Amino acid sequence: MTIKTTELIRTSQSWDGAILPDFPRGRPELRVIRLDFPIGAKTGWHHHTVVNYGIVQQGELTIVCQDGSEKTFYEGEVLVEVIGTIHRGENRGRKPVILNMFYFSSPDQEITIQHPEMEHEQKHEADKTTSQQKPHLVPKDKEEARVYKLVLALGKKVLPRRQLVADVGLRQKSRCIFVYNYWKPCWERGLIDFAYASVPNKPEQAYRLTAKGLDLYAQLSGETE
Repeated sequence: MTIKTTELIRTSQSWDGAILPDFPRGRPELRVIRLDFPIGAKTGWHHHTVVNYGIVQQGELTIVCQDGSEKTFYEGEVLVEVIGTIHRGENRGRKPVILNMFYFSSPDQEITIQHPEMEHEQKHEADKTTSQQKPHLVPKDKEEARVYKLVLALGKKVLPRRQLVADVGLRQKSRCIFVYNYWKPCWERGLIDFAYASVPNKPEQAYRLTAKGLDLYAQLSGETE
């Protein structure tokens, strides 16, 4: 019987295209490490000091670098790791990942340097972003939902009733529904006003948001000053 041989990879570059460093001088040490990633698992941020590569035996593994670049390696593919670049591995797939890694180093050489400070920096930035976001307003009932809808439809514009009726999804014949279900609740809450306040019964009357209405619009739309 003939034994089949297949060369999986031959390269002098890591997966990001960087040239691999020279091997250290002196007595070599080869380490083989198996890594098992449960679904959703991530390594910490780290970088390697020595040449290493691996084979994904099961699942799919995504390598993410500090600068945002990334690449996903699938079952059976060879992963030639980046050297000196901060990165981490993530299992974004639907089954556990099994990865066998081969490291070429000198005896007692530290092959991986962890960067826990990056986890703290990212958490700080995420917390900062969250704290700056405006709270999402959820209407407590149908009336409030209609109020929000009309406020968003009007925004910073001045619009006639006919346009507002269309913008909230009503037919032009639904004037009474618009007045009692949309306009009246907004008026009672001080959110809407006549564009021509001195002539309330003006045939071409239009509407605009009050200062209070504009504040609510900013919260609903996420607009910032």
